[in-house]
Parts: sequence; structure tokens; C-alpha cells
Amino acid sequence: MGKKKWILWLAGFLAVIAVPLIQLAVGKTWGLLLFLALISAGDNRADKIDIVAFVCGNEEALLTAIEEADFSDFENTGFIENIDVEGAVVVFSCGGAGTGSGTSYVGFYYTANGDLGPAWCAPDSMESMTPSGDGFIWFEENGDNLYYTERICGSFFYYEASF
Repeated sequence: MGKKKWILWLAGFLAVIAVPLIQLAVGKTWGLLLFLALISAGDNRADKIDIVAFVCGNEEALLTAIEEADFSDFENTGFIENIDVEGAVVVFSCGGAGTGSGTSYVGFYYTANGDLGPAWCAPDSMESMTPSGDGFIWFEENGDNLYYTERICGSFFYYEASF
């Protein structure tokens, strides 16, 4: 999670510098439009259907990788951007988009006990999750944070998080 915070901080810092420079170079209106086009092109989130198909099609290989703690077959694939082992939970990040309070991430995770478990972005208490569709959702009280998760197959779960 530290790496993602660093990347988000850097993106925000560059945005503060980039907007005025682009506006100076091409004019105020065109500079803002160009900047918005550049940041909107940064959506690299995998689709939910692709994540589900990937996990179901690679379940045995994923379980082997988790058991052996060797994720080399899944690194640098372009589909999984990051793999974090957090105790009995392994989180596979599959992209993100947005800046500031419009940031969102998707991916999947594995829990050793097969129970609904927290990904890195989950609320502190799973009791605060409420049923929604095929899964569970959490909204931050007095805020805009959101977390959704649902079982894909076995001990694997899909997640979406927005901040």
C-alpha cells in the first residue's frame, strides 16, 4: 500500500505543476482540456468480467503460487499490476483510475480460510459491510469512500474500492 500512496502523491504533485505549465504553453482553456484528457486516459482498471474469468481459469495455478509464495508467473503480465501478501490474505491489484477523491481500484484477493476477508482497502470491521447484489458493500459514514467485494470461486474474492 505504501507504493500506491507514493504514486498517488506524485501524480497529485505533478498535476499541480503540470496544469499551469500546460496552460502557459497552449492557453488557459486548451491547457485545461489537454490536462483533463491526459488524466482521463489513465484508466487502467481491468473489467470485472475479465477478473472473474482470469481467476476461474487460473485458480489452480494461483493456489500453487500462493502455496509456494512464488508469484513470478503472474508478475509483469499487464493484467495484475501488484501482488501483496498480508498475512493470510494475498491481494492482486488489477488497476486503478482517477485522482484525488475520484480514485478507484479493482482486483481480487485470496483468504486462507475462505471467509470474506479484508483486502488492503477494506473497512476495519467486516461487520460494517451490508449485502449488495452478489456481494457486500461498505460506505464511509460522512465521506465518499466505498468498498465492494464478492466471492469469485473457492477462496478468491473480487474487490472494488473508491476513495
